[in-house]
Amino acid sequence: MTREYYDRINHQLLDALPIDVGRIIEIGCGTGALGHAYKQKHPNTEYIGIELEAEVAEIARTRLDRAIAANVENLDDPQLQFSPESVDCLVYGDVLEHLVDPWRVLNHHVKWLKPGGWVVSSIPNVQNWTILRDLIRGQWEYQDEGLLDRTHLRFFTLETAQTMFAEAGLQVRQVGRTISHDPREFEALYPHLEMVAKTLNQPLDRFKLLVETHQFVLAATKPQRRLLIQTLMMAPLACDRVRVLEPDEFSNRIPGVRAVSSVKNAALNIAEPSEEKVFVWQRALLEPKIAIKQQKNLLDRGYLIVAEIDDDPMRWPQFEQTDFFSYRSCHCVQTSTEPLAEFLRQFNPYVKVFLNHLATLPPPRSPADYDAATVFFGALNREGDWKPLIGSINRVLSEFGDRVTVKVLHDRSFFDALNTPNKAFAPFCPYETYQQVLRSSTVALLPLEPTRFNQMKSDLKFVECGGQGLAVLASPTVYERSLIDGETGLIYRSADDFEAKFRELLANANLRRKLGTNAYHWVAAHRLLERHPSDRAAWYLEMRDRLPELNAALRQRVPQLFE
Repeated sequence: MTREYYDRINHQLLDALPIDVGRIIEIGCGTGALGHAYKQKHPNTEYIGIELEAEVAEIARTRLDRAIAANVENLDDPQLQFSPESVDCLVYGDVLEHLVDPWRVLNHHVKWLKPGGWVVSSIPNVQNWTILRDLIRGQWEYQDEGLLDRTHLRFFTLETAQTMFAEAGLQVRQVGRTISHDPREFEALYPHLEMVAKTLNQPLDRFKLLVETHQFVLAATKPQRRLLIQTLMMAPLACDRVRVLEPDEFSNRIPGVRAVSSVKNAALNIAEPSEEKVFVWQRALLEPKIAIKQQKNLLDRGYLIVAEIDDDPMRWPQFEQTDFFSYRSCHCVQTSTEPLAEFLRQFNPYVKVFLNHLATLPPPRSPADYDAATVFFGALNREGDWKPLIGSINRVLSEFGDRVTVKVLHDRSFFDALNTPNKAFAPFCPYETYQQVLRSSTVALLPLEPTRFNQMKSDLKFVECGGQGLAVLASPTVYERSLIDGETGLIYRSADDFEAKFRELLANANLRRKLGTNAYHWVAAHRLLERHPSDRAAWYLEMRDRLPELNAALRQRVPQLFE
């Protein structure tokens, strides 16, 4: 076979690999092209390749953490002795069909997998229509790189592939497919499929799917504990995306984890028998007279009960009036900052901080983007934070005239207070629009006065601005916990300091470029959800393991729940 054959990347297989895991072993790694592409995004994963052809494996050694030249069917080979449950993912890209006994090999390799580990495999589909075509033409046996070549020893349908996985103790979670044929040739065949399907007593849709599929991509897992994370969103408009929906999306990629959410009402009969249950109250104000019955119901049904809050509860008098029942009556609490966690621990000692992260990272910006000085400000209820600075802002803007544009979201009062004609305003908008406005700006102003409420807020605005590569001028309140002054942004410590640094940012494109680029790379390294995919599930399982302790503590705090 040609070098090109060993150097190919199956992008559907690449997309199916779990992210940022500890160790991946690819059987039949070729020149390491797939692993090299994976390592570009997930450099902390140990990626090991096994390749039959020694010369090809030599190339893979330059791309992967390790490459072994060996025949995987030699199960006693000393090079292939991995510890049980030490591997997070096994990859078979067009390999199993070339083995004498793929069932024996797969069963042996599954012992290496951790509980919850993945097996991802691409397998040619023997039911593809081109196989019958080439058999009739007498051609397939001479192909070196076709759908079936002369090195294929085993042939799989979707059902037999799934059966092989099941016999190895794996649960198939996803089935993808590729289609590879001349569309004009298949279009000529398509009108006749209905007659053939009818003759074979096959449903037409299923028959069409099978005959046009070139290759199936199966992703399966080794069984582990199963977890249901059920969130009831009581204030979805405030923070549903960053605190619930995006974390749920990543939780659902974890084997054995199912995360669901609803607004204002929740069905408590959705758990499957083997699932361990977690119920999360998002921003809920629980009135004791009503909530005692609700919490008892959750306890009776075996839920771990969690309160989620990401702002200072003292902003709303009702929390204090109910003696913070919303937090005392739950097993544990999750929040977004350590200052907020410290406050909450006086009502419930079991508090966990989950920082706010980005679900996706946009592409890096072009250096030329920073030539324009475009200022972003977007906030609600921040008049007390920007008013001490508005004089400085207007003085600097007047110096630069039409060389600076200001874009304002949400805050009409701030927009009206700007003494410049070079400004644009948009009211509360969808998140996608907000991201577009950030992307079109190069400088962001993030002022927060050192009030009690502000000091408990998260640094999400800096993370969002950094993710879009903006140069940030921020208050020490909140932002000095994460922003590196002079490297990933600028911190101001007085109105005069703000004015001087604002002026410098508008005058110096190189400074904007440096700070924006550094902030982007900092967010990429530290604040992406994909780098923390299992944090929540791991904590929930830990808390479930400690339920006897948590129930005893809950009984002490709220004995009415156990009467």
